[in-house]
Amino acid sequence: MCLHAMADSQRLSSLVQASDGVLKHPAPIHDNVARRFLEQQPLQQVFGLLSSHECDVHQLDTICAALTKVLETQYGTSLLPNAADYAEAALQSPQQRLRRLGCQQIGRLLVITHDQQLQQHLQQLLVNALQDSDTGVAGEAERALIAHAAEHPPAFQGLITGSSPAGADLLQLADEGSSTQHMRVFALLTAAAADNSSNVEQLKHSGVVTRLLCQLDPSDPLSCLVALQLLQELVISGGPAAQLMQQLLLPSLLRLMDDPGTAAGAMPIAARLVAAAAMYGGAGSAAAAHGNGVSDMDVEGVDAATAVLARMQDVLDDRGSASSDVEVVVLDAACQLALPSSESAALLASPAVPGLLSAIAVRALGRTSSPGVRLAALHALASVAGVERAGEARDRSAALLNAHAEDAVRQAVYSAVSGAAGGVGQARSPAEAVLIMLQQPFDDIKTGVYRCCSALVLRPWFAADVCNNSTLLARLCKTDSESGQQACEWRHSTIMALWATLHYVAGLPDDAAEARYKGRLLGAVQQQVAAAVRAGPYGAGGGGSRTTQQS
Repeated sequence: MCLHAMADSQRLSSLVQASDGVLKHPAPIHDNVARRFLEQQPLQQVFGLLSSHECDVHQLDTICAALTKVLETQYGTSLLPNAADYAEAALQSPQQRLRRLGCQQIGRLLVITHDQQLQQHLQQLLVNALQDSDTGVAGEAERALIAHAAEHPPAFQGLITGSSPAGADLLQLADEGSSTQHMRVFALLTAAAADNSSNVEQLKHSGVVTRLLCQLDPSDPLSCLVALQLLQELVISGGPAAQLMQQLLLPSLLRLMDDPGTAAGAMPIAARLVAAAAMYGGAGSAAAAHGNGVSDMDVEGVDAATAVLARMQDVLDDRGSASSDVEVVVLDAACQLALPSSESAALLASPAVPGLLSAIAVRALGRTSSPGVRLAALHALASVAGVERAGEARDRSAALLNAHAEDAVRQAVYSAVSGAAGGVGQARSPAEAVLIMLQQPFDDIKTGVYRCCSALVLRPWFAADVCNNSTLLARLCKTDSESGQQACEWRHSTIMALWATLHYVAGLPDDAAEARYKGRLLGAVQQQVAAAVRAGPYGAGGGGSRTTQQS
């Protein structure tokens, strides 16, 4: 090894050691630590070593993580203008971790500099980084541009109109880039406009939105489905901008929901948009909470949430005119709507669509000719009742909805097993319907039933119904009532949720409304459930070997 290479190797070793020391230092990193690091490891030397082939991935991660912490200090931030050239050079590195570091620091410099010429140059660098093959690098560039454009209306105007160099590059990317890059441009501008009414108006009338809406044309099904697939990925991470996305996209999505060729792709996206807007305080949730009402995001005079819910209710009507496949699409969309928050789940109980929640419950616990529809309905009802929100902690407060929605859930569940036909297998109570389905030899249905039951049993009224059915309670408490691993774990999850409800009821004062369930939930039942909790999913406290087959 030549002397130069040996010296580089020693410097790299020293840099890695110093970086490791920074990472092990208690947070937050103080200026004196940052100053000492950068005096011993000058930025020019650091970036020179990082571009060396001698630096492996682990070393690179350690150094970049330390640099991020050091440059976030007040002292490190003061050096950013002098580090701009190094950060720009990092964007050309073959190492994605180094490119990501470069994007982060360019974004931070963009926030603090008042030099207009430098701002324009940095914006151009970030727009070019949107095309990076690594999604982490492109994501850093997107976040930096959003933060700057959201705070500086002139910068947003330059991007949306193409009047700035960065804006010209961005619109060229929207015109000539891939569909994925087009979606990224739309996401960037939407997020940057979300909290500024002036920006919103500019975005509404921009070519970016027009081009996107042109892709959502059912007359070209292939192009439309590609656009819908990309939109779904975008909406999942929409965040606070979902309210604006709902306003821009929902009219087109509602038209696609009426077309058999595109309904399956449009329905879950529309549901996600409405759910996200509700979670972030959108008007849809407010309208639903008050029954009807028209929001500032309306579609033909009806608020956005109600427009989507009405389409869903039309499919799940009593006439049964829709195919099983279409019903499954709607039920899956109900899951998407209920997943994010109790606010979005409560939309399904809106008085504006009085038959929707009942239709879901009937398909879950009542009589239906399609196993696929039943399974989808069980998962939808489980999500409405909060199985995901409750989590492994069986958090009742996270699972429960507002008072109106909770009452609607209870009525829907009981109505599903009422009437002349009764529920599944002529069941006369929700607990009996659960028992009948658990006695069937279908693992996927069992999983759906357990998910549904473990969420509903967080309510004292449903817990009382379960405990009143001695056969069902005995089955839930027996560790050998299931043979599949997944079914065993979901059975025990249901018991844990039931135990959480028993504990809640036991602590209620006698004059509380739900204290009336004490007589049916405590005493011998409490001891039986406590023993099942201790036994675990597989018996012997859950510590024995798993002899069960895989579900």
